[in-house]
Amino acid sequence: MKRFFIETFGCQMNVVDSEKAAALLRRLGYELTEDPQQAELILLNTCSVREKPEEKVYSRIRQIRSRSRRVLIGVMGCVAQLYGRRLLERVPGVDFVLGTQALGQLPEILERLQQGQPLVHTRTPNRPEFLEISPAERRLRHVAYVTIMEGCDKFCTFCIVPFTRGRERSRSPLRILAEVRALAEAGYQEVHLLGQNVNSYGLSERLELGQRLRFPNLLRLLAEVGGIPRLKFTTSHPRDFTPEIVRVIEEYPNLCNWVHLPPQSGSDRILALMNRGYTRAEYLRRIEWIRSAKREIAVTGDIIVGFPGETERDFQQTMALIEEVEFDGLYIFKYSPRPGTPAARLSDQVPDEVKTERLMRLEQRQREIQLKRWQRYVGRVIEVLVEGKSAKSESHWSGHTSDNIVVNFEDSRENIEGALVKVEITRVNPHSLFGRSLEVLR
Repeated sequence: MKRFFIETFGCQMNVVDSEKAAALLRRLGYELTEDPQQAELILLNTCSVREKPEEKVYSRIRQIRSRSRRVLIGVMGCVAQLYGRRLLERVPGVDFVLGTQALGQLPEILERLQQGQPLVHTRTPNRPEFLEISPAERRLRHVAYVTIMEGCDKFCTFCIVPFTRGRERSRSPLRILAEVRALAEAGYQEVHLLGQNVNSYGLSERLELGQRLRFPNLLRLLAEVGGIPRLKFTTSHPRDFTPEIVRVIEEYPNLCNWVHLPPQSGSDRILALMNRGYTRAEYLRRIEWIRSAKREIAVTGDIIVGFPGETERDFQQTMALIEEVEFDGLYIFKYSPRPGTPAARLSDQVPDEVKTERLMRLEQRQREIQLKRWQRYVGRVIEVLVEGKSAKSESHWSGHTSDNIVVNFEDSRENIEGALVKVEITRVNPHSLFGRSLEVLR
């Protein structure tokens, strides 16, 4: 039996694609190995949203080739879609390149590789299909990622996604329902709905179960399936986020009390240059909908610092935004020019040292805000989904709350991975909560 190894870079969408690739390879008789040295086939599932993960892929290919010439190396994902045949020239040693919507062609490519020539398959089919995988083919046993849509029609000027993932297309609600029911029957504790912009689900297509099945309607259908304690979703785009989404979260206890709503900037001028489609005031109105909910909902987001043309005044408006919103968590990135995007062609690029200095200031203030926000959990008993042993101590376990905060806690039981546990929070750490377990719920 041949063995394969998959290394995944980037977002949860790539995690799902890696699961699908693994399922296809198992059907061909391959066996998964955790040791790349034991593999006859290595797949690198790539991300091109920023330059750093892209460079990691090139370095990894060179590293693998320096150790062995006999292994097959395939590159899939966004870097593969973006560069195609040029990838073979950029990093010698790649045997095949598989685009984001050509994953289903993996068996055919492996068969054709016997002819000894590098292969590239990045053409998008006229009607791309969503590949299906069963619960038994998933790598994780308690959290399942379920794709509800792919692609994006927003064309933010900094973003490569419309070029690597294509235009928006929504998956059949009947297929999604069937998958979530199967996951419930298999005992999954959490289902995480995925899309580049989940809020625009069904906006551009006529789907079963209604002429225009919108995202809030889909959420209701899935929340009523039963058997899944937690249902969450990412990523939301502020432009399509509506009060109805908040109402649905209020209505169904199994919908997690967490919304990831990236503002990207606090400056109207920069938001316009980014082509985000909303103003600062409109973003804050959406935050008001969330904060006014009948139940507490955590808010996280993304910020880009150093976008072309960003002045100190623009940056200060972003600083003021995080002060006003008080995010429960924030991912902060330096602007990274992506080839082919409009922002990469702008002449007013911000020097890297300025980006770095602004990033550090923003991170420091967010740490202070986050610490203050998380203090409210001390003394509370909250539900934690256990993911495994803590990285820092074999006597502690680690998991996450319904509002997507990491919790490390003490528990002497031999194995509670995948369980829902009641934990009393005793203190706040810089990047997590800490507590002691009280009771295993499920």
